[in-house]
Order: sequence, then structure tokens, then C-alpha cells
Amino acid sequence: MTNERLVFKGGKHDALLTSPCGGYFDGVNSVSFGSCREGGVSLPLCGSLNHVVSSSVSSGRTEVVAFAAADLVSGCVRAGHGVGISGGGVSLILSIDADMPLSTMARAAITATEAVTCVLQDLDVRDSDGRPCTGYANLSVAVVRNVDSSIFLRGAGKHSRLGQLIGETVYDAVRSSAVQNGLYYPGFDAVSRLIRAGCTVETLAAYAEVPDSEDFRAALSTVSKDPRTSGLVSSMLQLNDEMSWGLIPGDVGIEAARGMIEGVMYNGPYSAEDIPGMLAEAVARSAADWMK
Repeated sequence: MTNERLVFKGGKHDALLTSPCGGYFDGVNSVSFGSCREGGVSLPLCGSLNHVVSSSVSSGRTEVVAFAAADLVSGCVRAGHGVGISGGGVSLILSIDADMPLSTMARAAITATEAVTCVLQDLDVRDSDGRPCTGYANLSVAVVRNVDSSIFLRGAGKHSRLGQLIGETVYDAVRSSAVQNGLYYPGFDAVSRLIRAGCTVETLAAYAEVPDSEDFRAALSTVSKDPRTSGLVSSMLQLNDEMSWGLIPGDVGIEAARGMIEGVMYNGPYSAEDIPGMLAEAVARSAADWMK
């Protein structure tokens, strides 16, 4: 495997592609990112060829290899809210050194897609309105089977051993490629989490009633790295998500959030009636206090 394509040298290999020009291909000698080679098939390239990442794992005589090109900086969406979104996406080659029915190849593509959703969840990727993303504008998956293998598998769901192998390899390859392609993981940085939830530094400066200056941004950075602030922001954004999903009544969630924020930040009360707004006020005021 080069960064550009995966070549099959032994046995007969078939491929099932979910890309816009996809379908089932009988007897291929390679799968490429970008341009197609004679005797092979190709997937659109997402991100840079320099940031294609491979991951492999074996169980017994079965080897599963994933090659991913993932650009999750833009184009990530939440199901039901993605009309008109473009850019970004994932190109994935999933090579399984075993024979299997077409239905199992299709299920393998579904399991791989779920693994990418896990990456979006774990890296807290959100859309422009602050909603947790579940997918991306562009997805191309190639599942390859080795028809000449003496191993024949039927299950590729998450409950099966093959499904577990698919999940492990796809998750590792996609996450690594996404980070190399520029996806920033905020970790415990509270302000970065707020920005992903739809807040801006300019908004924070307005809440703090100070100009957006280098001094303010320095103070904001100091407050943002405080473990208490980071833990609070993370917890409150999760509470906000659960309210939007209907798991917690809105008035109950706001009351709980207000008490928790005031208990940690010590600078209430807050005028905002939404959790991101209250968090923005609290963090901004803390930064203003730090500047005094």
C-alpha cells in the first residue's frame, strides 16, 4: 500500500463501493484514492494523500486492514440537518482477507460508518449551530473481500468478532488521518468547546465588557485551562445536548445548570436563558476578573 492505492497481489478480490460512482466490482487488482488505475477501482480523495493512515488487526487467520483519508475540518453534519452542506468527508478502503457474501460486505460498510461516527463523538465535532455531528458531507467506502480465501465469514455487525476488528481499525485510521488533516481536538480547553458550541471570542469580550485585546485573550486562555472551568463547560454542554434531545425538561435543565455554574464560577447571576449563553457569561467574567 502506498498513500495513493492498495494493490492486491494474490487471490481474486472483489470490491463493493459506496461512493457516488460505486457499485459491485468483480475481480479488481487495486483500490486507489483519486484517479483509477487499469484493472482497479477508485474513491474520491478527502484531505491530503500525505495524511492517508492505515491500521490493521488480526484474529486467528483473518486480517482486517483500513486505509483512511479523513478531512473532518468542514462538512460534518448531524442527521436531519445537513442539506446544502459541502466539503470535507472520509474516504475509506476496508480490506478483509476472507471470503463472505455480498450482504456481509454491505454490513461491513455500515459497521465502518458507525466507527467514523464514534470518531466524531469522541472528538466532540459539532456543526455550525453547535449540534453534535453524526456524519459528513462526503463518504466513500470500499469493502474488499478475498474470494480465494479458505475462510468464509457471514457476520460483520458490532456483535461479531469481524465487526469488532472493523470498528478497531476504522476508528484508529480515521481518527489519526483527521487529526493529521487539521482537525483540532479541544480536550480540556473550555473556550474551544464553547466556540464549537457556537460562541465566539468577540461574544466573550462583550460579556466581559472589555475590548477584545491580547490581554483579554491571554486571560481567557488562563481561565480556559483551569480544570474546574473545563469540567464545568464539558458537563454543561452535555446537559444542553440532552435538553435538545428531549431527555431533560428545559426548565429543569436550566435551573440545574444555573446552580452548577454559580457553584463553580462564583460570579452569577446570569442574564442568559440558555446554557451556552450562561457559560459564556461565566467564563467571560472570570477572564475579566483575572485581568484586574
